[in-house]
Amino acid sequence: MIRRFILIYIGTICSVVAGLGQNKDSIYLYNGQILIGEIRGANFGSITIDDMDLKMQSVKLFKIRRLRIREMFKIETLDKHLYFGLLEVSQKPGWIVIRPDREPAEEIPIVDIYQLIALNGEFFKRLEGSLSAGFSYARSSDIGQVNFNSTVGFATRHFNYQLQGSEIGSIDSSHFSRDNENLQLFAGYNLSAVWFVAGVGQYQRNLELSIARRWLQMAGGGKKLVVKDTWQLLVVSGLTFTQEKSTEGVSSGLLLELPIMFQFNFFKFHHPDIQIASTQTAYFSLSEKGRIRYDSNTSFSWQLIRYFYLTLGPYASFDSKPPSQTGEKFDYGIAVSLSYKF
Repeated sequence: MIRRFILIYIGTICSVVAGLGQNKDSIYLYNGQILIGEIRGANFGSITIDDMDLKMQSVKLFKIRRLRIREMFKIETLDKHLYFGLLEVSQKPGWIVIRPDREPAEEIPIVDIYQLIALNGEFFKRLEGSLSAGFSYARSSDIGQVNFNSTVGFATRHFNYQLQGSEIGSIDSSHFSRDNENLQLFAGYNLSAVWFVAGVGQYQRNLELSIARRWLQMAGGGKKLVVKDTWQLLVVSGLTFTQEKSTEGVSSGLLLELPIMFQFNFFKFHHPDIQIASTQTAYFSLSEKGRIRYDSNTSFSWQLIRYFYLTLGPYASFDSKPPSQTGEKFDYGIAVSLSYKF
């Protein structure tokens, strides 16, 4: 009687799990754990699932033995292939079957997935990014500094968008000074798995370089130079249209520049969990002879607990011909903050 009861109990549990697996996405780990819910996407070596019991979870790809996904995805692989289709369970542990719309099915290791973007999900569920804030205070100068940074990304079948904003301000006994501000919207349209068309809209403020306000629009294109399992390198170039206003109130009119932008990302999920993101951009003026500008922004993130990271953000700016003759040509610093990634 006891044996029959145990068999019935085990059979019921298996039936429930199988039924859930048919209606929900499932991640089977090598350690035996099973996550069941809705897979939101994958990027930089990890996959995100909204688990039924544990809520939002981020799982490293190398820990996955079996993967079951119901929805249609945009799939990019480390060998620079781009697919639109479904992912099916493979009989080999650590592998997945890609079934594109109009191409034969292909089987690849799960760790070869570079990016997964859900094509049928809700808008807010497809957002990913980070929020950061930090504060420092110097007793000798009686000045405190605050820094804020936010990055939000969104992708569709052919487009990729990224909105990034940052501010560094000073607080003394009398007022708050907006020393350094940056707001940038990047949009890219995929021509292939490697080439893309790009557009950028940007606002900048840098009192050290005597920039009260700068508006910049860029149109051009780019290429994914390197896509590896732990890092990627992109290059973007084109033509920029810039308008500046100095801290003395002098406006520049329309300026044309030739930009060259490099974007680098590195991630290492084995302990310690480290992520590096860096954008290096040089601008060669076509309107002012001999003028060269350079912007550098980098972030080093160490995971503290789950979604929280300690972030160091060194930055630098150079302008060979700043708008004001009294302005500095070079500005640099480092922001230390606590980041929440979603």
